[in-house]
Amino acid sequence: MNLTLTHSSSNLRPVIVLLGGPGSGKGTHGQTLARAFGFQHLSSGEHFRDHILRGTALGRRAQVKIEAGHLVSDEMAVGLVREMLGANPGAQGFVLDGYPRSLAQAEALQHLTSELGIVISKAVFLKVSDEEIIRRLSGRLTCRTCGATCHETYRPPAVRGVCDNCGGALFRRTDDEPSAIRERIIQFHEMTTPITDFYQSSGILIKVDAEGSPTKVSTRIMSAIDGAK
Repeated sequence: MNLTLTHSSSNLRPVIVLLGGPGSGKGTHGQTLARAFGFQHLSSGEHFRDHILRGTALGRRAQVKIEAGHLVSDEMAVGLVREMLGANPGAQGFVLDGYPRSLAQAEALQHLTSELGIVISKAVFLKVSDEEIIRRLSGRLTCRTCGATCHETYRPPAVRGVCDNCGGALFRRTDDEPSAIRERIIQFHEMTTPITDFYQSSGILIKVDAEGSPTKVSTRIMSAIDGAK
């Protein structure tokens, strides 16, 4: 699908903010959106995992939070996003997946726009029921080596317990246990309502039903963005 994204400041690079609960498909649909628009897909989760694997100071601080099932601090998240956006000066635009996760982060991102030459064009919220989130995440497996994910039911690995991407060992993260997922969902609702209100007031929020096959959901997202121009 060949799409363009219009925005009021043609000299600024557009950013699509992708919002959604844990397991809502932000990674999958973020990559699809990036390909459709020719943008750079930036996942805050993947970048934090990269810092953890490299043992950086930021990675060590983030690992303590993540392993305890908590979100990283606003200060760490803002620093990471500034680094991600600033490291891609040649990108025509960005799909930002996994950020912002608090109103403070959304406001900080707004302050970064002039500094980094970007504009927040659309905020896409992927709507998934709590019950579906639990079904999706409780079967998710993560590679210890590269951080890639698969699913026991929906997208099983070719060899049980082995990552299709790099051959590393697969495991279930502690925050993907059902009890931890329920806590994450509660936290998500508390933190996300102010963010969606923030983008709604700016007139750039789009809500999309994200249940169903990835292909159908991607079509809904593209249609919603195209209709909101």
